[in-house]
Amino acid sequence: MTPKDIVVFIEEEEGLVNRLSYATALAERWQAHLTATFVAGRLDLHHASGFARGAGVGAMLRKHQASVRDAETWAKTVFETLTQRAGIPAEWRVSENEDGEALMLHARHACLAIVGPPDRPKELRRLLSLSEDVIFASGRPSLLLPRDWPSDRIGRRIVVGWNGSREAANAIGNALPFLVAAEAVHLVVVPAATLQASLGAEPGADMTRHLVRNGVEVVLEQCPGTDAGAVLLDRARALDADMLVMGAYGRSKISEFVFGGATRTVLANAGLPILLSR
Repeated sequence: MTPKDIVVFIEEEEGLVNRLSYATALAERWQAHLTATFVAGRLDLHHASGFARGAGVGAMLRKHQASVRDAETWAKTVFETLTQRAGIPAEWRVSENEDGEALMLHARHACLAIVGPPDRPKELRRLLSLSEDVIFASGRPSLLLPRDWPSDRIGRRIVVGWNGSREAANAIGNALPFLVAAEAVHLVVVPAATLQASLGAEPGADMTRHLVRNGVEVVLEQCPGTDAGAVLLDRARALDADMLVMGAYGRSKISEFVFGGATRTVLANAGLPILLSR
């Protein structure tokens, strides 16, 4: 069954039109309800906010509020134009001063969250970017889009990373609507980078059969290498893939999350949409 509600997060102007266009095209394909959540930048996260004194505080606040209003008005206009043209049910939300669980609820009330790339603007002082927050804390699959990705390239050729883990299984289950509709799906296993014994004599064969039973035409590739993330990216580039599906791995380190090796490699170097699940 295809997802029936999608949320797309908007945090900055760069890449906004492409992200909204992609989300609208996907919602139109699935006949899904599309929610756009505009995340207003908090003044206390701005690099200059700690230097204002006296009357400067009020002036900075007014300037910040005006900037946020202008950005939100423009983004809402773009969103309404796109969704009205597509004829899909749509909802616009503004998230102000929300963080943590409150912000994650926007994603938890949808089947799929669409976010931008995980790099953080230099002027923000957050442990995690919004994209990383959604990946780790929302409990929903996340689709990370490069800023310049065209809206007419949605999952025609898909590379799927498989290592037998719970996270990878979740990612594949969440990606099934994309996989069933794709023209080509390549299930990539890197035996040297995982526990080959747990995947049987032919790593990936069981998952391949599972996908075939669910209507996915899939090619199994067992690729040599020790860096699974680099191997996945190499195959995605070679196949001119327009989506990479993988589990997101991380571990806790004091007060911040640190990505596992394969996920860190992919997020740092990918130039294509990535569907991630934890």
